[in-house]
Amino acid sequence: MTSEESIVADALVESLRALHRDDPAPVYVQIERRIRMGVADGTLQPGDHLPSVRDLARQLGLSPNTVGRAYAELSREGVIMARAGGGSEIAARDRLNQPALLRTRLERLRVLARQMAVRGLALGLEPDEIAEAVRSELAAHGRPISGMPIQDSLGEHEAPLLSARNRLRGRVAAIRAGELLAEVTIELREGAHVVAAVTRSSVDRLGLDTGAPVSVYVKATELTLGV
Repeated sequence: MTSEESIVADALVESLRALHRDDPAPVYVQIERRIRMGVADGTLQPGDHLPSVRDLARQLGLSPNTVGRAYAELSREGVIMARAGGGSEIAARDRLNQPALLRTRLERLRVLARQMAVRGLALGLEPDEIAEAVRSELAAHGRPISGMPIQDSLGEHEAPLLSARNRLRGRVAAIRAGELLAEVTIELREGAHVVAAVTRSSVDRLGLDTGAPVSVYVKATELTLGV
């Protein structure tokens, strides 16, 4: 292991030492979360070598089975991969876009989103408060969600365009799509525009393209697109 690889491995081990023993999540899940977070914020880069299962288990005082389970799940999702000569490394980003791995990641994300929604509602939080918590966390990791959801108070141009069913009609002016999310700019009558942050799958499912007619259904602070 080179000195640079050793620095990366030591930094990862140090961050994992902060695992919360009182966290209700199993330790292997906490390990997964820390490594995913490192990939998300750029602390861990593609090609960075990870400590071996036995070495990491020894340094953290854990069972090799616990670390092995975390590595196995991360490998299944395509976050890490086996490297030549043994051990694991952070996978290249393009590997994460392979259809089978992308489906696995999205399925896991839906499960986590469902759990967060249920727990948030159980705490008495409003849906927009739960959504704001997600937006804040993404922004804190340098991945802010672009786009402006419609607020309860619409501008002077938008308000008269609302029908009794809270529907705006317009045409797609522009689409900026990322891996999971997309920003859709809709041109309404009288030159008004609405920018909606939606999932990439919604854009693909509706077959949206520049110039396509589109309906925007306003639900408080939420936008739902339809054709």
